[in-house]
Amino acid sequence: MKRSTFLAAALSAALLPVAAVAQTDWPTKPISMVVPYPPGGVNDAVARVYADKLTTILGKTVVVDNRAGAATTVASNFVAKAAPDGYTIYAGGTSLVVNPALSGNVQYDPHKSFEFVSLMSFTPFILHVNADFPPKTMAELIDYLKANPGKFNIASSGVGATNHMSAELFKARTGVKITIVPYRGGAQGGQDVAAGNAQMMFSASLEAKPFLDSKKTRAIAISSLQRSPAFPDIPTVAEAANLPDFQAIFWQAMVVPAGTPKPIIDKLQAAIAKVASDPEVVERFKRQGVEIRSSTPEELKAFYLKEEKMWTTLIKEQGIKAE
Repeated sequence: MKRSTFLAAALSAALLPVAAVAQTDWPTKPISMVVPYPPGGVNDAVARVYADKLTTILGKTVVVDNRAGAATTVASNFVAKAAPDGYTIYAGGTSLVVNPALSGNVQYDPHKSFEFVSLMSFTPFILHVNADFPPKTMAELIDYLKANPGKFNIASSGVGATNHMSAELFKARTGVKITIVPYRGGAQGGQDVAAGNAQMMFSASLEAKPFLDSKKTRAIAISSLQRSPAFPDIPTVAEAANLPDFQAIFWQAMVVPAGTPKPIIDKLQAAIAKVASDPEVVERFKRQGVEIRSSTPEELKAFYLKEEKMWTTLIKEQGIKAE
C-alpha cells in the first residue's frame, strides 16, 4: 500500500469514532427550536412547553426561535438549509404539506429536505356560527346553505391556513356553496362572526371558546375524528354530517434538516415522548382542546404522507390558489 493511501485510510478510521462520539454526546450546546408563528398563539405555547421540558430532559437549553412570515414558509426554508447537526430543530405543522401544493413557491422539498422525528400535538377546529344565524344543527346548516347558495360567508384566518383548508374540505364534501373570506388572523375572523359580518367559521378550539362562552356564537361541530374531551357535547363533523372520514386538524410535528444523524433523531424522539406522556402537560392543553401526543419517526412519516395526499388532492380538485 502506498504511504499516502495508508495515511488517508488511517485518518479516516481515526475520525469515525470521533463522529460517533459527537452524535452520542449530543447535545453539547444550546438547541434552537424554530417555530413558524409569532409569540402568543396556541402553537407557540405548545412549542414553548416542549422547549422547557426538553431543556430539562436533554440537559441543554432549548431556545424558541420564532420565524414567522410567508405563511410559515420563511421558517421552513430556513430549517431546510440549516446544518444537520441536531442544533436546529423545527416545530413545523400542517403547512409543510399544504404550502408546496398551494403555491409551489417554497425552497424546500417536502420529501427530501427534512427527517421525521415525532408528532407533537393535534388541534381541532370548531365550526361555529353567529348566535342569530338560524341553523342550530349540522343537518339544518347544510340544508339552509343549500337552499341559499352563495349567500353566506365563512371566515378564515388566511389563504392556506388550516381553518381555510377545513372550510374548503367542508364545501367539497357537503356540496354547499359559501364564500370563504380571509382575515388577518383567527381572532379577527371570530370577531366578525360574533358581530354577524360573517356567518360562520372553523376556529381553533381555544379561539372559539370565548365567543361560545359569551353566547355570541354557537357551536355546530368539531373537525376531529373523535369528540374533544374539552368539548364533549359538540359532535364531530364526521358524525353530524355523516362524513365518516372527515378530519381537518392543525398538527404540530418535530422535523430536523435532512442528513441529521439517526442517533440524534432517536434521542430527540425519546425526549419528545417523555414530554408527551407528562400528565401535567397533557392536562394543561387538554383543557384548551389541544391533544398532546408523540409518535415514532415512521408513524409521523405515514401520517405526513396521508395528510399530504388529502390536502394536495383537495387543492388540485378545487383549484385553490395562493394569494
